[in-house]
Amino acid sequence: MDCVSPVLDILTRLWDCTATNSSYIRHLKKNLKSLSEARRELEDLSEDVNRRVEEEEQQQRKRKKVVQGWLDAVESQIKEVDVISRKGEQEVQKKCLGSCCIYNCYSGYKIGKKVINKIRDVKELIKKGEIFENLQVTYKLPRPTVDGMVMEETVGFDSMVDEVWGHIEDYRYRIIGLYGIGGVGKTTLLKKLFNKFIDINHHFDLVIWVAVSKEANLEKIQEAIRKKLNISDQMWKNKGEEDKATEILISLRSKRFVLLLDDVWERLDLSKIGVSLYDNQKGSKIVFTTRSQEVCGQMGAHRRFKVECLSPEASMDLFRLTVGEDVFNSHPEIPRLAQIVVEECQGLPLALITVARAMSSRRGPREWQHAIDELQSNPFRFAGMGNLVLPILRFSYDSLSDDVLKTCFLYCSLFPKEHNIRKDELIELWVAEGFLNRADPRNEGEYIIGSLELACLLEKGEYSEDFVVMHDVIREMAFWLASKECKIVVREKPNQQNKSDDLKEALRMSVWGSGVDFLHEATSCPRLRTLLIRFSVLEKFPSRFAGSMHALAVLDLSYNFDLVELPEAIGKLINLCHLNLSNTKIRELPAGIKYLKNLKILRLDGMLYLQTIPQAVISVFRHYKYLAGSQLNFLENIHDISITLCFVDTHAFCRFQSSPKLQSCVKRLTVASPWFSSLDFRMDHLETLEIVDCSLESINIYFGDQGRTYCFRNLRHLSVKDCHFMTDLKWIRCAPNLQFLYVSDCQVLSEIIGTYESPGTSEIEESHHFLSNLMVIDLQHLPSLTSICCRAVPLPSLKTISVYDCPGLRKLPLNSGSAKNSLNAIRGSREWWDQLEWEDEDTKNVFASKFLAL
Repeated sequence: MDCVSPVLDILTRLWDCTATNSSYIRHLKKNLKSLSEARRELEDLSEDVNRRVEEEEQQQRKRKKVVQGWLDAVESQIKEVDVISRKGEQEVQKKCLGSCCIYNCYSGYKIGKKVINKIRDVKELIKKGEIFENLQVTYKLPRPTVDGMVMEETVGFDSMVDEVWGHIEDYRYRIIGLYGIGGVGKTTLLKKLFNKFIDINHHFDLVIWVAVSKEANLEKIQEAIRKKLNISDQMWKNKGEEDKATEILISLRSKRFVLLLDDVWERLDLSKIGVSLYDNQKGSKIVFTTRSQEVCGQMGAHRRFKVECLSPEASMDLFRLTVGEDVFNSHPEIPRLAQIVVEECQGLPLALITVARAMSSRRGPREWQHAIDELQSNPFRFAGMGNLVLPILRFSYDSLSDDVLKTCFLYCSLFPKEHNIRKDELIELWVAEGFLNRADPRNEGEYIIGSLELACLLEKGEYSEDFVVMHDVIREMAFWLASKECKIVVREKPNQQNKSDDLKEALRMSVWGSGVDFLHEATSCPRLRTLLIRFSVLEKFPSRFAGSMHALAVLDLSYNFDLVELPEAIGKLINLCHLNLSNTKIRELPAGIKYLKNLKILRLDGMLYLQTIPQAVISVFRHYKYLAGSQLNFLENIHDISITLCFVDTHAFCRFQSSPKLQSCVKRLTVASPWFSSLDFRMDHLETLEIVDCSLESINIYFGDQGRTYCFRNLRHLSVKDCHFMTDLKWIRCAPNLQFLYVSDCQVLSEIIGTYESPGTSEIEESHHFLSNLMVIDLQHLPSLTSICCRAVPLPSLKTISVYDCPGLRKLPLNSGSAKNSLNAIRGSREWWDQLEWEDEDTKNVFASKFLAL
C-alpha cells in the first residue's frame, strides 16, 4: 500500500499536466479570439493615453518617463501579439485539415501556451494603463530661456502690444507684419513683444530675434538662428548656404517657435534661410517689422498692423519722462513751451526723445523759445535731429525704386505742414512739371501716390481717399533734401527768412497765406520754374512780377479768394504750360493769355465771378488740355478740350444739358443745387462727378448708338452727398472703370446698385469687367441703406470698404472669392460688424482679419 500511493500521485499529476496541455490545443481558436479582444482593448487604451499626452504637450508640458515606457511596452507587445496570432491561425488551419501527427500536436501545444501567456501579459499591461486615467501623464516644463532685451521705459505701446500678442496666440495668423514710418517705434514694439515671452507663460519652445537691416544678409540671419538652436560650430562651419538651411529646417521642424525679424526692407526668401511654416505644423509664428506696407504683402503677412504716431497725450508723457521732472518744473513757463515743442514733433517717438534729451539740461525759458524757433525754421539744425533723426528717415527716401518716385516725393514738400493735398491736383502738377510721360499719366500718378503711401512717406488725407498728407517730420526731411537737390523755397509766414533760401537759384517756390509779402523780392528769382501762391490776401497779381519770370512754366494762383485781377503782362510768360486760377474772384481773363502758346492746362474751377473771356483768348483755347469755367456761350465754339464745370443754378445747367458738344468733352462735373430734381447725361469723357445737396430722384442716361456698356466708361470718381430723394445709384453699372465711390447723408437711399431692368443689364453684370476697377467704397449716414449690390461680385481691385452709421446694411457684396489679394481693410463699428450676415462661414473667416473697428 505504501508503494501504491506515490504511484497514484504521479499518475494524477501526469493526468493534470496532460489535460492542461491538451487544452492549449483544444481551445486554441477560442483563446486566439480572447487575445484579439485583449489586443484591441490595449490598443484603444494606448490611443486614449497618447492623445491626452499630445494635447497636454501643446501647453508647454512634457510626458512622464513612466508613461512613455508604458506606451513603448504597448507598441512592443502589440507587435508580439500580431506574430503569435498569425502563427496560431496557421495551427488552427492545420487542425481543420485533420493533421494529428505527433509533431503538429507539439507545435499546437507550444503556440497555445504562448497565446495563454500573452493574454495574461496584455491584461496586465491594460491594468497598468488604466491607472493613468487618474494620474498626471505629463509634467510642466520650465519656461524656455529667453534673454530679455534692455529697454528704456516706453509710453503708449501697451494696447498695441496686447493686440499683436492676441494675434500671436491665434492659430489663424502665422505671419504678422508691423509697418510704419521710420522712428515711429516698430523696433520698440517688437522688443516689448520679445520681452513678453519672459514675463508670461506661453506654449512656444523657442523664441528667436534677428536684426535684418537694410542690407539683408542670409548668412547673418542663419547664424543668429543657428546659435539659438545650439548647433555646434564644428557641424556648422564647413557647410554651404543650402546645407545650413537644411540643418535649420530639420532642427525647427520638431519645435514650436517664434521668429522675430526686425527691420525688413524687402522680401526674404525664408526657404533659403531654412524656415518653413508649412513643414512645421505646430503653430509656429513669424513677426516682422518694416517701413513698407508693400513688404507686408510680399512676405505673405496674414495680419498687418500699422504702428501709428503717439497721441498728443502720450507724446507729452514721453517727452516729460525723457526731459525729466526737475527740468520740466524748473520754470513756470517751461510746461507751456514744452507743449509747443511736443507739437512740432507730431507724435514721432524718435523726434520726441531726441529733442527731449537735447533739452534735458535747459532750465531757462529763453533757451526753450530758441529751441522752438529752430524747430520751426530749420529743424535739422537742432541738436541731434540732423545726425540721429534725419539719417533714419532718409533711409526710406533712399530706398525708393527710381528717380521719378524720389522727384515726386520731394515735390510734395512744396505744400505746408499738415496740408491735405488733393491727389488729382498733385498729379496734374506732376504732369505739368514733366515728371509723368507715359500714355496715361493719371494712372501713373495714382501708382506713384500708392507707392509713396506703401513706403509710409505719404499718408491718407484727413478728409477722404482723394487726399494725401505728409507727416510733419517726414515733410521736414523732404524739404531739407528738396531745398538742396531741387532748389525749393517755401514761404508760410510774413518776413520769413529761411537760411537755406537762395532766391536767385530757386527753381520752385510756394507761398502760403501771409507769406505773400515776398513779392517785393520777385525779380531776384530769374530761374524760377514753378510758383504756387495760395490762400493769400493778394488782390492784384503784380505785372512787374509777371514780366520778369521768363522761365516760369507752372503758375498756380488758386484759392486766393481776394484775387480780382490778372495783368496783361501775363502774356510775357512765354514758357507757361500750366495756369490755375480756380476759386478766385477774377472777372475777366486778360487778352494777353492768347500769347501763351505753350499753355496746355488752364484751370478755372469755381470762378463764379468770371464774366468775360475775350474772343482772342477763345480762338486759342483749342490747344488747351484742361479748361474749367462757366462761359458756356464761348465754349460752344471750342474744339478738342477737356472741361471742369460746377453748377449751382438750374438755368446754366439746362443750357449745358442742351449742348451734346459740351457734355461730350466734360472731364469733371460738380452739381450742387437743391433745385435739381433730375439729370440727363451723355458724357463719355467724364472722369469725376460730384452731386451735392440736390433734390434728385433719378439720373437719366443717354446711351446713344454704342449701347450701355460704353456709357461713363471714363468715370473714376463718384461722390454723392445730401441727396435726400435719391433711392439708388443703379446707373453706375455703366461705369466699368469706376475706382472711388463716396456716398453720404442720403436719407432714402436703400440700395447702391440694385436691379436695372433696362436692356443690356445682363451683358454688363456677366462681364468680368463689372466694377472690376472699384478700389474704395465709402458709405456714411445712410439710414435706409439695405444693399450695396443684390449679389456677390468679384471686385478684384477693391482695397477699402468703410461703413459708418448705416444700421440697415447687413450684408456686403462679397463671397470667399471676392477681392482676392487686394482688400486691405473693412472699416466700421464693432456693433455693425457683429450683425453682418455672410454667405457662409468660409466667407466670414476670409474677411474677419480685414476688419478695423472705427
